[in-house]
Amino acid sequence: MWQASGMSSNALWGAVPESVLLSFGAKTNYTIQYEHQYWRLVTPVFIHVNLPHVLINMYSLWILGPWVEKLYGSAKFVVFWIATGICGVVASYLTVIPGSRPGLVASFLIKYADEPSAGASGALFGLVGVLFVFGLKYRRELPEGFKRAFGTGMVPVILLNLGIGFIGRGIIDNAAHMGGLISGAAIAAVVSYKRPGQPASVTIAWRIVQIAALALVLVSFFFVVKQFE
Repeated sequence: MWQASGMSSNALWGAVPESVLLSFGAKTNYTIQYEHQYWRLVTPVFIHVNLPHVLINMYSLWILGPWVEKLYGSAKFVVFWIATGICGVVASYLTVIPGSRPGLVASFLIKYADEPSAGASGALFGLVGVLFVFGLKYRRELPEGFKRAFGTGMVPVILLNLGIGFIGRGIIDNAAHMGGLISGAAIAAVVSYKRPGQPASVTIAWRIVQIAALALVLVSFFFVVKQFE
């Protein structure tokens, strides 16, 4: 994306041009609703607007990801990441109301301009939602250290990020964050962690879902390549 932007320092540290974002798969409501490019509900999770954006998100993934993967297994982790990321994009899509004039509170979620949206933060909030519900759901089984880290221990992290999102509303896509957070919490509410000695059929089933999720990503980026400008 940097190369397609002319390898300028502004594109690397500021933001790549809108045309580059769109060519590489960013979300806009117009392209989804009127041009039926539904793959843009998937591809935004895997692209970013500049180098700091991707570094911050990948550092966060490095912190949160291993915990979710250890607790639920690699197959479920992949499914969680892709599913909550897509839910974040869908939430972003649903909260774009062109020409609207949201008030102070509503502007936290509502966007009046259909600008390109991209980034993995919706999926990251999905992992936060997973760990939050995991800590609540299994609080009686967890050792004391885990109780402080997960469940109610995630509340300060959630509140801090929501506060940052409120301050940065108009720049930060808070709807994508909330979509990821809520969907991650919902998934963790119905999916159990990786228990020792679980039936092989369960493991195989999650592997199949994992492969299907990865195939969805690959097919989505096939359409990016096919329509690349």
